[in-house]
Formats: sequence, C-alpha cells, structure tokens
Amino acid sequence: MFIQAILFALVVTLFGNYINPPQWISWLGIFPLTSGVITGLILGDVQTGLIAGGYVQLAYLGWVSAGGALPSNMFIAGYFAVALTILGGQDPTLAPSLAVPVGLLGVFLHQAQMTINALFVHRGDKAVEEGNFKAVTFLQTIAPLILNLVLYGIPAFLLVYYGGTTATQIFAAIPEWLVNGLSLVGSLMPALGIAMLLNYIGKKEYLPLFFIGYFLVVYLNLNLMAVAVFGAFIALFYYYQATKERKASNV
Repeated sequence: MFIQAILFALVVTLFGNYINPPQWISWLGIFPLTSGVITGLILGDVQTGLIAGGYVQLAYLGWVSAGGALPSNMFIAGYFAVALTILGGQDPTLAPSLAVPVGLLGVFLHQAQMTINALFVHRGDKAVEEGNFKAVTFLQTIAPLILNLVLYGIPAFLLVYYGGTTATQIFAAIPEWLVNGLSLVGSLMPALGIAMLLNYIGKKEYLPLFFIGYFLVVYLNLNLMAVAVFGAFIALFYYYQATKERKASNV
C-alpha cells in the first residue's frame, strides 16, 4: 500500500498543476472519467475505478468555472471519491455522493492554490527586475509543484496509506439504510448533471438529436457505445458542413 500511496500522491500532485502546459495532458487527467481509470490502475481495481469515475463525470456534466470561481473542485472529487469507493469496497454508485462533500472541501484547496501561486507571480516579477532568471524558473515550475505536493499530494498519500482500513471501518459503522440512501442519491446525481448540461445546450435545433439517441437506446436496444459512435459521426457531419459554409461565406 505504501507504493500505491506514493504513486497516487504523485499523480494527484502532477495533475493538480493543470494550469501549466502541456495543457491537453493536464486537462485529460483532471476529468473524473479518466482520473477514475488512473485511480483504479493504481489501486488495482480498474473496473470499479472506471464505473465510479463515470458516475462522478455524469454528475459534473454541467460543471462550469466562471472567472476562476469553482462551485466544486471536480479534480479532487474525481480522484478522492473514486479512491474512497475502491478502498472502502463500496458500490460505484456511491461515488457521486462522496464526490459532493469532497469537492466542496477541495474548493478551499483550490483557492489556497490560486492565492499562493499569485504570490509566486509577484515574486517572479521582482526576480525579473533583478535579472535573477534562475529564481523565475523556480517560481514558475518547481514552486507550484511543491505547493501542489503540500495541498494535494500529502492528503492523497494519507488517504491511500491509511484510508483502506479507516474507510472500511467508517462504512461498516454507517447504518445500511443510510448507505442505501447515499447510493440512491448517487444514482440520481448523474441525471442532475445531464439535466444541467441540457439546460446549457438544449437549443431547439438540437433537441431532435437528443430524442434520436433516446429512441435508439429504448427501441433498438443499442448500447451507449454504439450511440456514442453514431453521435460522433453526426458531430463530424455538422462540423464539416459548418466549415464548408464558413469557407463559402469568406470567398
């Protein structure tokens, strides 16, 4: 468990620095769907990690960060909630219920990260004026990673190293009716995430596509992967049509 705790802490520390490049790799690592797989690989239960991460991802479909203000820390929620689910041997449907309080606590870590990183920037400006470029490099690369290690990495290490026994004891002490209730809430939260997403993109011209997907699943018994493939091709069709129209209008 020590090696797993170290690996988990390193991953959380590195992806917690998602503001810095390479951005596409960093953004890929903060979404619950992929962080669930990563957590499952480290903790030896990829299937539970994938399913739990998928449930958490659905709950965060309508997640929006406006002006740096987070309603919840999706990054922390994904890694920590999935880890707690695996360590406690719980049903993956419980993961969204765990993600909510963990994500709210993660907001304070995010605010601390942004505040302290701002101090690094001001110190970097002073280092530039002094011509101390080694200090600039340290403040822009190493210092944020050290901060992430303190804010994210150490709690992640403690969670995995001590959390296995602790999580099992906590879940064992919780009444069965409460666990069932949390699992039920966790099952409903993905529907809330989908509803929030539809609220953003529910334009009249796109509603037929939504109902097409619904009837493909209900009446043709297609699985979600097949529907996703169809949706990807439809999206490509719309993309190429829009590109062609844009080029024609620019001629």
